[in-house]
Amino acid sequence: MAVEPDRHSTASGDTTLMPYWDRVATRYAATDPLAAVCYPAAPPWFNRFYAHFQLRTVARMLGGLPLRGARALDVGCGGGRWTRWLAERGAEPVGIDPTAAMLETARRLSPGLAFHRMSATTIDLPEASFDLVMAVTVIQHLRPDEQARAAAAMSRVLRSGGHLFVFDLIDQRDPGRVVFPRPPEAWIELYRQQGLTLLRWEGQEFVPLMRALTALLPSQTGKAAESDVTAPSMLERIGARRAAFASLWPVIQVSYPLESLCERWLPAARARHGCFLFRKADDTVSTPRA
Repeated sequence: MAVEPDRHSTASGDTTLMPYWDRVATRYAATDPLAAVCYPAAPPWFNRFYAHFQLRTVARMLGGLPLRGARALDVGCGGGRWTRWLAERGAEPVGIDPTAAMLETARRLSPGLAFHRMSATTIDLPEASFDLVMAVTVIQHLRPDEQARAAAAMSRVLRSGGHLFVFDLIDQRDPGRVVFPRPPEAWIELYRQQGLTLLRWEGQEFVPLMRALTALLPSQTGKAAESDVTAPSMLERIGARRAAFASLWPVIQVSYPLESLCERWLPAARARHGCFLFRKADDTVSTPRA
């Protein structure tokens, strides 16, 4: 599907955490795109660990799909890493993100690919126009009512027989302040209500050592919606003290082989994230069910 890069469109469907992402993107996107979408203020070696295992999971979950020639939508594309991943596999991708600084980075790093400024909750693209829609660690950053709107919007642009891949937080005790996790069954039900059928799901990011270090921290999920969403996150405050991150370097190195063992042996529900692959039935109408 030929879609020209849109450099002048305006954001639609602004969401609760938009001020947070505007600040993070403005500060980090140009110099370290992973910091803008993984862990702000973290050093590159820290974010590369998480990105490495995310990449393995996405490749495993989508490896069996016919991507060559597929029309694909990367929702919340950030710096375009998954848009480029799709293009490298022969898909015809379009990336969308509501944050101008993210899109500037995506266009700089992804010449020739199409990007539009819009929110996951308001996807202003033609109905039933994509074979694959994906959103990696995006919908978890929306309030529950916004998550429902995003699920409906993604389903609307997905053609009958197409696939939706979503990758979001399932850990209800996560200490993050700008996340709204759901247990696996709740994520599955959210998309089932839009007429999508679960094909499979798996857990991602077990990181037992890192979780042990943060076990005493209070859960802050959703707190940003109740306070100043532009305030620095906990990790950004830690990042201001570089020695604190330096002490984590050996933990991350040990975590590489340990994570592979966890992926093989631990139940999916023990992970921080769930990765879900859905299919829209051939006889499902494009308009989401009430």
